[in-house]
Amino acid sequence: MKKVIISIAAVLLAGCASTQQVTKQQAKNVLHDFFNHLDFKNYDRNTFNAIVTDDFHIFEKGINMSREDFFDFIDSTHSESAISHDWILSNFRISTHSQSVHISYKNVGTFVSFDADGHEETVKLHWLENAYLVKENGLLKIKFLHSEEIKKEVSVRKHGGKTGSELPLATLF
Repeated sequence: MKKVIISIAAVLLAGCASTQQVTKQQAKNVLHDFFNHLDFKNYDRNTFNAIVTDDFHIFEKGINMSREDFFDFIDSTHSESAISHDWILSNFRISTHSQSVHISYKNVGTFVSFDADGHEETVKLHWLENAYLVKENGLLKIKFLHSEEIKKEVSVRKHGGKTGSELPLATLF
């Protein structure tokens, strides 16, 4: 009888461990990893396998892209003229469950590159985004991401003087 009770307890404990709720920090970590993998110095399609599902899709720039379409889009944005880029994620709202997470947040991306005239161009984009993450084979991965651009700022630093000059080109809302 004692062996039966121990066996039942072991099964129950193993079942509880597999349904442990995903934490908010785990969700943020996966999201930050996603953007770190987009860095043109680190980018490699294969590294995304650990953070996006096979059926991942993203709604970006008014287009619903599959995982492969998204990779092609990222490939097209990486160029020799790129100097730097970064993303600041904030204002998180996170709902967690045992096997999934929904997260919404603000994303501000700054992209610096050389324009056709050799001047330094800075584009600052503000997005409202949300992502749906699921556990797949024990790993938390992004299944869907939606990105809505809410503001765009562009400036060019002309090179020619000792300090150059800032020329704001446009601010769009």
